[in-house]
Amino acid sequence: MNVGAVIAAADRPLGTDDGGQIVKIGNLTLAERIVINFQRAGIKDIAVITGASAKQVEKSLHRFGVTFLKKENYESSELFDSARMGLEYLKNRCDQVFFCPVDIPFFTEQTLRSLLEQPGEIVIPKYNGRRGHPVRFDAGLIPSILKYQGDRGLKGALDSLGIAAYEVPVDDEGVIVDADEPGNYQHILKLHDEKLMRPQVKVRLANHRPFFGPGAVTLLRQIDRLESVREACGKMGISYSKGWTIIRTAEEELGYKIVERRHGGKNGGAAYITERGKKLLYKFERYEEQVEKAALELFEDIFLDTDLF
Repeated sequence: MNVGAVIAAADRPLGTDDGGQIVKIGNLTLAERIVINFQRAGIKDIAVITGASAKQVEKSLHRFGVTFLKKENYESSELFDSARMGLEYLKNRCDQVFFCPVDIPFFTEQTLRSLLEQPGEIVIPKYNGRRGHPVRFDAGLIPSILKYQGDRGLKGALDSLGIAAYEVPVDDEGVIVDADEPGNYQHILKLHDEKLMRPQVKVRLANHRPFFGPGAVTLLRQIDRLESVREACGKMGISYSKGWTIIRTAEEELGYKIVERRHGGKNGGAAYITERGKKLLYKFERYEEQVEKAALELFEDIFLDTDLF
């Protein structure tokens, strides 16, 4: 099952100081906290909707391999506009989708896994009788959600479908704690930080030199969707020249093409992933998933019965 996520971080300069710099809560930005837990739960196709602080958000997340979608009219738009933008991007890429505003960053990996395990087309976490985030729903609902013209945002769009939401009681106050409310989150911050300890394994393929890893994977995914190397690089927040360096390095080490160009398409030309490139991408993602699973099992076996953390 392919699972994606939309993080809405565009609608106001949330998490920034007067100079526009990203403010950290603890040692992490709001978006970093959310992305880390999504990725730990196996959710890799993550769209971050940016706006007021686009450059700063992209800089803070550049190593995570997420997709950046900049909303140009963020000053006059609503949160649901961010949801629409992210869902439009993910609608043909995933089976399930999470949505979360960036100011709800303290939910845990365990909550995400619990939501993934539940039945139902719409699944919502609930703490002490209050609904929270992130919300999970079937990607098949996205076309209907995008058609919603009411004024009640994503909640109104989901309600309009006439599908009963499956509410999941969770022992996780982070699903309702708003980091935009000063002094509201200090107690939950400590609990959240205690659960962040984890193994971090960066899987790469190497021949004469390392040539294929998370950055290459994200780039190929984008090229496959957009049919443009330039647009793919823009979505990743990297330069066009760096994108081609990633591609050419991989091709030199592999000895075959993974990206080809053809006439026609956007701007008079298009790019596409070769069949061998698609096979490589599929196999690498399966391998990466198994390595991360094994690393977590070893971590829990070796470390979690100690007093080291």
